[in-house]
Amino acid sequence: MVIGLVREHLMKVLPPRALWVPFELGRPMGPPGNPDFQQQVLLSALNMVSVHSDQPVIADFQQDDPRATEDSQWQAPLIKQCHSVAEEVAALDKAYQAWFSTGKRTVVGVAKIDISACAIIADQLRFTLPQHPERDVVSPILMARYAVDDLKSFYIEAALANGSPSGTQVYDWFWHQTYLGRELLQLRKEWMKSDDSKLKRLGELFLVPHKWRQ
Repeated sequence: MVIGLVREHLMKVLPPRALWVPFELGRPMGPPGNPDFQQQVLLSALNMVSVHSDQPVIADFQQDDPRATEDSQWQAPLIKQCHSVAEEVAALDKAYQAWFSTGKRTVVGVAKIDISACAIIADQLRFTLPQHPERDVVSPILMARYAVDDLKSFYIEAALANGSPSGTQVYDWFWHQTYLGRELLQLRKEWMKSDDSKLKRLGELFLVPHKWRQ
């Protein structure tokens, strides 16, 4: 029995029993911080163990993520028209610190460098790939990915400081209204044309979620 977020994958793999859930990628059990809802998902999946069939069975979880409903009171962080990622990160720092001060866990830190250093890396990605201070530890390709991942997390967590927006609200803001989001969309197009297979793969799979690719 498996829980799947992408129906096409379930249809291709065809496990004996599968529960398809209509949640965002990375959230197979539903929204974080909602154990009651997550328990419903888990029990629905475990109940499929009693289903006996000679053919693969795919069932749909009937409830949507409670966080999928837009928050009409939410306001995106107020940032002026920025001309660099470094400038935008500085403008978002107050919102991020407000979110962080609530005691919630941050996922910023995978690059193991300061977020301002990640911003500098992002501003240079059109021209060069970054070098890790310890060059033998992380390749330039991975360093670029880690820096971008930290920046995306920083922006999203800053956006959560004022209200409880849906994932669509937050990501629409990030990919369409921020300097970094627009830069990453353009950078993906450029890297997809690269002769470097690793760089092309980074652009193809890891830079921009499928839903927001242009």
